[in-house]
Amino acid sequence: MVTKKFVPAVKMGLAAFALSTLIGCATTAQLEQAQSEAAQARQAAAAAEQAASQAAATAREALEAARAAQRAADASQRCCDENTRRIERLNQRLQEK
Repeated sequence: MVTKKFVPAVKMGLAAFALSTLIGCATTAQLEQAQSEAAQARQAAAAAEQAASQAAATAREALEAARAAQRAADASQRCCDENTRRIERLNQRLQEK
C-alpha cells in the first residue's frame, strides 16, 4: 500500500525535477544569449566610440584648416583693399593735375 502511494509521488517528483531542469536550461540558454548580446553591444559601443573619436579628430583638423583658410582670405582682402586705396589715391592725384 505504501509502495502504491510512493511510486506516483516519486514519478511526480521526477517529472517536477525534469521540468525544473528544462526551465533551468532555457533560463541558462537565455542568460547565455543575453550575455552574448551584451558583449556584442559592448563591442558596438566601443566601435562607435572609436568612430566618434576619429570624427572629432577629423572635425578638429577641418576646423583648423578652415581657420587657416580664413586667415589667408582675410590677408588677401586686406591686400586688395590696400591696393584699391592706392589706385584711388593715384587716380585722385592724376585728376588734380
